[in-house]
Amino acid sequence: MSLAQRLIEKPQREVGGSLAQERFDYQALWGLALIFSCHEKDEDYAIAFEFHDDVVQLDSAKAPASVRFYQVKTKEKGHWTLNDLFRRPALKKGQKEEDRPLSFMGKLFSNYIAFPGDTAAMSFVSNLPLEFAATSQGIAFKDCSSAAFAKFLKRLQSEHGAATEGQASLMHFVKADLSLHDASTHTKGKLNNFVVQTLGEVAYNLDGLYRAVIEDCRTRSKYTGEIKTFDDLIRYKAICRSDVEKWLTTVTAQVNPPEWSELSADLNYDAMKKVRLRAEWMKYRAKVLDAGDEGIRSVRREIRTALAHVAKDGLSLTELSDAVLEQTKAAAVKHLSPYSDDRLIVMILYEVFQYGEAGELQNSNQKPSDQTT
Repeated sequence: MSLAQRLIEKPQREVGGSLAQERFDYQALWGLALIFSCHEKDEDYAIAFEFHDDVVQLDSAKAPASVRFYQVKTKEKGHWTLNDLFRRPALKKGQKEEDRPLSFMGKLFSNYIAFPGDTAAMSFVSNLPLEFAATSQGIAFKDCSSAAFAKFLKRLQSEHGAATEGQASLMHFVKADLSLHDASTHTKGKLNNFVVQTLGEVAYNLDGLYRAVIEDCRTRSKYTGEIKTFDDLIRYKAICRSDVEKWLTTVTAQVNPPEWSELSADLNYDAMKKVRLRAEWMKYRAKVLDAGDEGIRSVRREIRTALAHVAKDGLSLTELSDAVLEQTKAAAVKHLSPYSDDRLIVMILYEVFQYGEAGELQNSNQKPSDQTT
């Protein structure tokens, strides 16, 4: 049976109570930073949230052969001691030892028991350092002092008696470089660096892109529906290379629309209307990525539907925008605040050029193509 099948069929550990929002967001933000790191390598990957562990890294979104498990925990101050890592609740009256909840390390190692031939690493991730490590950064537990690792292995074997030194050597401590209370600001900086490294210096709406990206991660984390197939896992719980490419396409789509001077030549409106439209165009190019504005998103959907109905009618760019304006005005009045015809027209023009029509509309004598999306 493939790893993809076993990931679905193997029962997950019982999930505890709901996470505090700050810790929940920290896990999603750290997972996003991991996505950036994976994407920079020219390899396939899938990062799943809240599935078998806090964050799970697969080496493929189609046919995975190995998996890395990450437990992401936060602390307000201090450091992580051996006792912190292996602390377990006291036995309740009448409770059997085998029913006693596992420690952080015990839970982390249970992933190896579930997937012994596929586990590449099990990592404990935190904002604070490890007390018994020679470095304040990440380290494999086996690379701590011999005495410290011996104690670590002994505590692990108290929960998993068959655990070997070789198996324990797959366990790591990762010092996260996100602060606990300002992780979003730090992650936004990482996002900007990622965009610049991937696409170069481009003008785009960082706040809007950040909201869209982090919402994707949160949606995966929060999904509690049934996962019946590996395709379900990738669709509902994971971010993979194709998802990140869509984020980047959103940026390039914002960058690619023509300058207003090019667009204006194809419009037959009077001079003062063109002046107003130019002002709206410049504002909208900075606003379009605002994933938090559901009003704009709703109107964009209406525009795309209307474009599909008129793209074959042989209209000029002005005629096309006026026709779509009439079809979408009622929805725009409802969702846009403030509303104006000028604002709606530039939204229409943006959608025309974003969805493949630009090449057919460069000259005023040409008509829109039949291609719609």
